[in-house]
Amino acid sequence: MQRNLLKYVAGVSFFLVLAGTAIAQGVPESQNGSATVTVYVRTMQGNPISAGSHVTLNSMNFGIPVATGGQTTGDGWVFTGVQGGDEYDVEVTADGYEPGHEDVLVAPESGFSVSVTVFLKPANGKPLFRPPGGQFVLAPRAQKEVEKGLKDLQSGNKASARKHFSNAVQMAPGDPYANYLMGMGFLLDNQLSAASPYLEKAVSIDSKQVAAVHALGALRVKQHNYTAAIDALNRAIQLDPTSWKSHWLLAECYLEEHDFAPAQDHAEKALRFGKEPASQVQMLLGEALYGLGENEKAKGALEIFVKQHPNDRNAPMVRGWIEHLQQLLAKANSPAAVTVAEHVTPPAESLTVVTSPIVDLPPKEDWAPVDIDAEKPFVISGVACSLPRVLSAAAKNAKQLVHNLQQFTATEEYQSVEIKRNENLEKPEVHKFDYLVTISNPNPELIQVDEIRDQGIGTKDVPGRLVDLGAPALVLAFHPLFQSDFTWSCEGLGEWKDKPAWIVRFRQRPDRPGHLANFQASSGTYGLSLKGLAWISENGGEVMHMETDLAKPVAAAKLQRQHFVIDYEPVKFRTHKVTLWLPEHVDVYFQFRGHYLHHSHDFSNFKLFWVGSSQDIAKPKETPPPR
Repeated sequence: MQRNLLKYVAGVSFFLVLAGTAIAQGVPESQNGSATVTVYVRTMQGNPISAGSHVTLNSMNFGIPVATGGQTTGDGWVFTGVQGGDEYDVEVTADGYEPGHEDVLVAPESGFSVSVTVFLKPANGKPLFRPPGGQFVLAPRAQKEVEKGLKDLQSGNKASARKHFSNAVQMAPGDPYANYLMGMGFLLDNQLSAASPYLEKAVSIDSKQVAAVHALGALRVKQHNYTAAIDALNRAIQLDPTSWKSHWLLAECYLEEHDFAPAQDHAEKALRFGKEPASQVQMLLGEALYGLGENEKAKGALEIFVKQHPNDRNAPMVRGWIEHLQQLLAKANSPAAVTVAEHVTPPAESLTVVTSPIVDLPPKEDWAPVDIDAEKPFVISGVACSLPRVLSAAAKNAKQLVHNLQQFTATEEYQSVEIKRNENLEKPEVHKFDYLVTISNPNPELIQVDEIRDQGIGTKDVPGRLVDLGAPALVLAFHPLFQSDFTWSCEGLGEWKDKPAWIVRFRQRPDRPGHLANFQASSGTYGLSLKGLAWISENGGEVMHMETDLAKPVAAAKLQRQHFVIDYEPVKFRTHKVTLWLPEHVDVYFQFRGHYLHHSHDFSNFKLFWVGSSQDIAKPKETPPPR
């Protein structure tokens, strides 16, 4: 079966953060009389708050409370009989939290219903990391020294790099970034005592930078100060719970402290968040499980390690440990079972600790959206999601897209920029194109999508020598031809641009090759394993927003990251009387061969090629979901 869909020339994503925002959506109700307002109260992490909460609805026009308390239903507060055609301030107080406010506009229609979510911050809680005051901006001369130092460091000239970083620190002694780089210059050269004061100062000035806090923890590990290392690394994962390198080092620290339960926990998290680059942590997981007396599980983890890393320097010793565990398990299954103490007695020789990479040099970790696995979109609790119905509706729209689209043209505004390790941006490459997309379905087993620009973007024209194609076709993951290539799950009911939306995750099945997209490089063409997150209209099944990431890096092509963010809008073609949801804005982020890239696309002036009708961006026409 041949199902090649996307093409990437010379190789190669943004996430919706709802914390701290109000979500309002209007849904007509059958009841007569005035409007109904439902208020949901959440922590900043999206967890419900019910105990000790007090909700007041205040008229913005008159400044007086019109209703307090409300009737509780599930984890919401419902206010009925609210006068329509007015704007209200929703005020929420709760024990242990700062008061929260959100505005909500109630439409004048009789029977109108609207919901709003208020997020509360903890009260009187001392933040673990206090944000620095003001902005840290290096003066031009100091910035130049930093750039020279980074260039030397990347070329392996550590001594010269430290000279430039030292100059930068002398010019800007209170800059956390200059101190961080100075500390890293020493740390990478294993000059631990010299690195310590600079990394400590960097963290004390700006304690919210995960890279610096993690580097300080890595330094403490190298100094065998595991208590201090655990403190710093726990701070790092509070700032970024998905920091797999911090989890890796924490697993090592807890093993050194013979505290096996947290060692197991952090090893498992390092493997979950780090994926393939963290695969050596299987050895640490095996050691932690062994310490807990979980000999069968320990043996399984160590066997995975040996299979994945047969030539690792620890592999011979790990094989000896596996044999030792086999003997213990055999004894445990014999009539004369061994005691618990025999299960946890370590073998005579200890494994060589595998230390994770210390830290990546900048750009900052927020140079691109976080990985999709770390995204936790807000959803309304207690709303059941029927995944088959959602996928059926989305599949129907994908089939209609292939059937109706055939060809469309648009005006494309394109921008490409490289984000340097010193966090400076290069001058963007900006282009404007006449853009043509064709979709054909020559046989039931093949969908072909082609993109043509009136002036082709050559690899020499863009940073990193990388051009991306394929945004119009990613939505076809929902087409019946491709749905079976992925595993699917529904997070629940959220919203996108004030419209209720089902939030659906998908991931490439390990037993299916990547048919939906490929990556063309000088070394060959590689099928991409993708994972994604989509916001699908509750009633119509249209994909309104979608993000994709690589399920695993393409090591052979040195493609570490590819993150698509696509906003779709309904495009109404009057002549043909058809409305299609097409990409209006696309952001693409790449980490490729040491380059950090951001490509941006904006599309307008849509026309259906085969009917020649122009477009209107309009509100979508909701259709009932399939029964």
